[in-house]
Amino acid sequence: MSKSLQVSLTYIIMHMGLIFFLYPLDVIECANEAHWIPVLAGYLFHILMIYIYLKGLSYFKGESIVNILMKKNKWLAWLALLPMLIYLMWIIVLCIRSLAEVISIAFLSNTPLWILMLLMLAISGYMTIHGKIGGLLRLSVLFIVLFIGPMFFVLVSSFQNVDWHYLFPIWPATNALTFLSHPSFYKSLFAYTGGFLMLGFLPPKAAFTPKSIFWSSLLLLPIYLVSVYIPVLKLGEETARRLQFPYIFAVDTVEINWLMFERINVFLLLSIVAFCMLFVAVTIWQVICIFQQSIKNISSNILIPTIIFITFITCLTIPDWKEVDSFFQWNTGLRLYVAITTPSLLLCLGLLHARKMRLRLKSS
Repeated sequence: MSKSLQVSLTYIIMHMGLIFFLYPLDVIECANEAHWIPVLAGYLFHILMIYIYLKGLSYFKGESIVNILMKKNKWLAWLALLPMLIYLMWIIVLCIRSLAEVISIAFLSNTPLWILMLLMLAISGYMTIHGKIGGLLRLSVLFIVLFIGPMFFVLVSSFQNVDWHYLFPIWPATNALTFLSHPSFYKSLFAYTGGFLMLGFLPPKAAFTPKSIFWSSLLLLPIYLVSVYIPVLKLGEETARRLQFPYIFAVDTVEINWLMFERINVFLLLSIVAFCMLFVAVTIWQVICIFQQSIKNISSNILIPTIIFITFITCLTIPDWKEVDSFFQWNTGLRLYVAITTPSLLLCLGLLHARKMRLRLKSS
């Protein structure tokens, strides 16, 4: 199987692991009607950032973003890498803490959260330390084979008992861009910006084509729309707005008599858990790359347990879901800074690099 396909599948899985938790509620909260507009706005922002990011990377022919920045200027490199490092560590914490909360609510209500968090961190760390990026890319193929069927079944079944009247109005009666002034819209961008940085860390042996990434992004657009519109169409906008996890609740209302399982959200949650652990494993690998390529080649056997320990202790300091949601909101500024500054800086460096190469060719 081609590396480009493996990268594309990993890219899809990483985003699918983030879509079904907070994203639906954030979009529903930022718009009272015509929810496709904030979904499309976030998606276009996502596509623009990917285009700029990949365009910048294309000037350096397979080099990682860390090596590119460190070769240019170490102070400039750390101006970009330090916020990125903090952001990556922070999303590991938030992902593990929120996933443990969902598992506790849905399956293991009597199991202490710290056990769930430690278990997920240990599995993700094990995946990273033994697979590295090559193993993680191959693992994404296995996850697609195992979980894409059940996930597709859940997505189709979730349309049961929808009321299409809730789809209207298609266009808002007032200003269509009012969602831009709502903090929840910027918080929802987490589902778009969580995974694209990975593309700048991949080694030359994991080469991919930009076209495959754009096609992968296009496949994600219907999933973004379904995750928002299923709760609205089944429950109504006002009811969906009051729920902590609107899409998961909407799926829980589906009844299929011929199925041996009472709740089909079992398939959804198992798939999300697997996808999120792959997301965490890839994010841990990115943190390792920053340390190993910018400071010195510290052994992964030391870095991974250290990252797991710091993440676990930080997760323990977050007492409840209200704090998790607050941290997602506080993280918005850093998220936007990394999502906008990193691709823009990389493109500027790429243009300067291309100009320097042209001048060198002319002089020779």
